[in-house]
Amino acid sequence: MDNAAYKIPTKDLFKLQNRTILVSGGLGGVGSPLIISILESGADVICLDLPEHPPDLERFHTIATENGAQYFYYSVNVTDADQVSKSIQQAVKGLRHPLRGVVTTAGISGEFNAVDYPPEDFRRLFDLNVTGTFLVVQAAARVMQEQKAAGSVVLIASMSGSVANKGVNTAAYNSSKAAVQQLARSLAAEWGNQSDSPPIRVNSISPGYIFTRLTAGALARPEIKAQWLDGSMLGRFSHPEEYRAPILFMLSDGSSFMTGADLRCDGGHTAW
Repeated sequence: MDNAAYKIPTKDLFKLQNRTILVSGGLGGVGSPLIISILESGADVICLDLPEHPPDLERFHTIATENGAQYFYYSVNVTDADQVSKSIQQAVKGLRHPLRGVVTTAGISGEFNAVDYPPEDFRRLFDLNVTGTFLVVQAAARVMQEQKAAGSVVLIASMSGSVANKGVNTAAYNSSKAAVQQLARSLAAEWGNQSDSPPIRVNSISPGYIFTRLTAGALARPEIKAQWLDGSMLGRFSHPEEYRAPILFMLSDGSSFMTGADLRCDGGHTAW
């Protein structure tokens, strides 16, 4: 199905006006600056996260108003299918613009020796990182299909889905991110050429090491920090803000012929 994206003027390729973007885990280290950049790019935002009464929502509303956009927040446990479905259905009722994009940033990490890994912790990590990702995207895709709107889905994976991490025992996390990469490919194949609705593109992005609370424990250990720095071709770690542009690219019409891909933004870590 041709959406004529190749006819869009260059100056408009990366604009997000006249659409709504859903971001899960939107209060986290990557999600928060991403939401700000989406609002600044002109799109309305639906944010899903766990806290019932976050203290800093006003700043998102202020940025939205300054850019002619709107911001909506819903407290949701993304591993609860009913909660996710009902919240998204409620969120889209009053939208000005169709739901055209999704970014799934909700996730956790966990370091544990595999032989001692408690099964309940392993399941909990997979439930959030994989099942939670799927449930959000599933509910959003239903809305897109009902609205007959073309869409772009960006799943936050990790370079850890392609390689093992030196110095830390994170078998569950690494496996979950490999599953997210495969989920993106599989959904891309399923939703890319639908006969009864416009295509939904699905891609993943695989960040490298980021300065966030998920890496704080490992980076506090000098030997791990040194190993990780040695693995970076740029000789440094990344900041959450550095993933704004790659994700905006994948959400926008500038990536109209990109689906089923994993975009590695890892400072060259996996290129050795």
